[in-house]
Amino acid sequence: MNKIWNGQIITMKLWSLLWILMERRKRIMMQRLSMGENALQILRTTRSGEPLGRQPTIEKFPQRHAGAPIHISGTTAFESYNNVLQGADNVWAPFVSHIDYEVAKWAKRHGSGSTAFSELLAVEGLHDALGLSYRNTHELNQIIDQHLPYRRPHFKCEEIIVADEAFDVYSCNIMEYVKTLYSDPEFSQHLNYTPEHHYVDANKTIRMYHDIHTGEWWWSTQKELEAKKPGATIIPIILSSDKTQVTMFRNKSAYPVYMTIGNIPKEIHRKPSQRAWILLAYLPTSKLDHITNKAARCRTATNLFHACLHHILEPLKVPGKDGVAMVSGDGVVRQGHPIVTCYSANYPEQLLTTGIKSGECPKCDIPHEELGSPDVPVQLRDLKAIISALSLECGIKPIFKPFWLDLPHTNIFQSITPDVLHQLYQGIVKHLIKWIKEAYSEAEIDARCHRLPPNHNIRLFLKGISNLSRVSGTEHNQICRFLLGIVIGIRLPGNLNNARLTRAIHAILDLLYLAQYPCHTEQTLALLDDALTRFHDNKDIFLDLWIRSNFNLPKLHGFHHYVHMIKMYGTTDNYNTEYTECLHIDLTKDAYRATNHKDKYSQMTLWLERWEKILWHNNFVRWHLVDMDYCRAIKMTKHPTVKHVQLDRIVQEYGTTFFTAALARYVVRRNHPEAAHFILPFDTVATFHRIKFNTINAHGIQDSSVTMDSVHCQPSQEDKRGYMIPACFDTVLVNEGNGGIMGMDGYCVAQVHVIFTLTNQASNVLFHAGPAKPPTHLAYVEWFTPFQQPELHHGLYKIGQLIRHGEHLASVIDISDIRRSIHLIPNFGAVAPREWTSSTILECCSTFFINSFSDRHAYLTIV
Repeated sequence: MNKIWNGQIITMKLWSLLWILMERRKRIMMQRLSMGENALQILRTTRSGEPLGRQPTIEKFPQRHAGAPIHISGTTAFESYNNVLQGADNVWAPFVSHIDYEVAKWAKRHGSGSTAFSELLAVEGLHDALGLSYRNTHELNQIIDQHLPYRRPHFKCEEIIVADEAFDVYSCNIMEYVKTLYSDPEFSQHLNYTPEHHYVDANKTIRMYHDIHTGEWWWSTQKELEAKKPGATIIPIILSSDKTQVTMFRNKSAYPVYMTIGNIPKEIHRKPSQRAWILLAYLPTSKLDHITNKAARCRTATNLFHACLHHILEPLKVPGKDGVAMVSGDGVVRQGHPIVTCYSANYPEQLLTTGIKSGECPKCDIPHEELGSPDVPVQLRDLKAIISALSLECGIKPIFKPFWLDLPHTNIFQSITPDVLHQLYQGIVKHLIKWIKEAYSEAEIDARCHRLPPNHNIRLFLKGISNLSRVSGTEHNQICRFLLGIVIGIRLPGNLNNARLTRAIHAILDLLYLAQYPCHTEQTLALLDDALTRFHDNKDIFLDLWIRSNFNLPKLHGFHHYVHMIKMYGTTDNYNTEYTECLHIDLTKDAYRATNHKDKYSQMTLWLERWEKILWHNNFVRWHLVDMDYCRAIKMTKHPTVKHVQLDRIVQEYGTTFFTAALARYVVRRNHPEAAHFILPFDTVATFHRIKFNTINAHGIQDSSVTMDSVHCQPSQEDKRGYMIPACFDTVLVNEGNGGIMGMDGYCVAQVHVIFTLTNQASNVLFHAGPAKPPTHLAYVEWFTPFQQPELHHGLYKIGQLIRHGEHLASVIDISDIRRSIHLIPNFGAVAPREWTSSTILECCSTFFINSFSDRHAYLTIV
């Protein structure tokens, strides 16, 4: 069984942690809004002293028959699979050996191609040396096709008639796919069968929202079903569609439709490697060039889309209403009701799905000219009115028969979900960056980007951001991490006050990060509304600068629906299109590359079936043989980067002016507080140039494959071509002894110059008398000034280098006191000094701002 999220231990601690973090952030937010001292005092004492690890209070659905088992079949999915294989004692069957199986798995999952693999096996003596049961790709495919059971339905090519023309659609029976996901033994112990209300407190006053089953939709729909069909188990269907290019040239495209079920926790289905999202169909990609009238062509394309999805989703109608027996991976049978719950798509796909005209909101009835207003009351579009008068009164395109017309318990206008990738990163953030470039000098913006100090979580755009084209969502994400910091202090045209623009940018970034929280409470949702209000209060600065004439942007208006949608369907990571974008690579682009580009879909679907067979068989073999992470642990390499460095070299190359004095002071303070003089009994140390921070998984095991953060401290050096690589000494957050798991109390910022270890002999001499275990790795750091209150307009902490008598204050610390790396944004002033560079900025600049947007962990904890 894959070691995936443990839903009853770690997530409870995460929810509780997130709740406390949100309480801390709310206090800071209200401080920024200049709340009265009395209100602040109430907030400080509301939840004082509550334990971090407490479990949430869970309110079960009141009718006990909901989601109840009908009976137990007695046979699990893997046992059924084993019975079909009939491999006797050979766990690798139908392959003859472990090597035979591993080579086959490599060929289908990572191989370079069928021809190359056949040529590799044709090398003289290779086949016999490995003892393989196949000599080429054709023989391997025969074994997979004839001897490996396929648990998922086969793709079928069927014709759809639209406007007297036939179109091919490749799809699987959706009910069979639902049963396949529901019965997967990898998911069986994690499935949610009934709705629940989760609360932070025992009095059930503060709701929590995370997975879909904690939202209001499942609870209300369960009530409707229980009145008609007692004992129902809802199976929420989440759909996603998005046309994508499969080649860089020649404009070849594919139109995949993906699906998953909401019973699977989001911590599983948001990871593509868990295969909880599956390919449901390839829709036609015809451009309909033979239809010369543009309006007729658009109308035909819309009707073709709806006709295809109507055909694909037809098998859900009767089971969704009457129910069907469903067997989970552990052999338990329940009465399942598959219901289309969420449709995850970008804005053009949302319009295509709902039939709404471009420029309108696909969810509510707000007029286009009022999209930028925060005060206009809106209502969800009336499904019944739209069904009765599709194109007459409701602003809907003339669709012959929408696919959602008669789906049970489905309101498509409610099912359209927020889209973090396209709506936020590729929408609002894209607009924001454009507005900033128009408000300020592009040369000044690029100069500041070029001079930011390096950090593990920050990508440096050394050529600036003004000339970027075709910017991806990932790049917009990376730009967001320093966007606020680089505009602080820049003068606006006409000497307009920069504070309003800074507050507007800060509000947008708060919206962006709050919208992606993996767990929400009533308080954090209030913060989301508050951030939107703060943006509307300050957005007129863009009008004053003549950058915008209005804010009638559907993607900006979409923020108004976030709170409602999170309450209905849980947090946005349940239905983020970012996850299905990753599927394009494995299930569409790789599949296309495996074809000869002729009759592509039949070859793509056959390749996918073989690929799925190998993946399923791999899970079976592992069974037979028997990721938001906030916990992290330090990982050091087994061997030092440099084994022996003379102390005088430490001072010269690593910039550790007071190394011997700082180390002596550390030893005296730790083990010899009575010593008046102390001489170090060695003249070399071993140095390390990097600290890694790995995640701790749900089983409490450090996962060395995932590096969440890192700290570099490397002197300048020459590369192989003779160019000098500048020195890099990162800044970190250091626990001074009383720091907690959140907030800045008890912490200070320092710059790490060298990480080193002592020899066993030296360590025994220096620390033999101490009660504690001798430290393994030490760091020489130079300190920055303590934290004060965050700045009013942008909310960032301001610090400076800590200087005493003209010298940096330095210490030696145990690296276990380092909590994480920290990114500092220089206080550039009105114009960034051109002599500053990214590699020298920490020495040249005297004051900095703490970047709380460098990553989500920083945003949650730096409050």
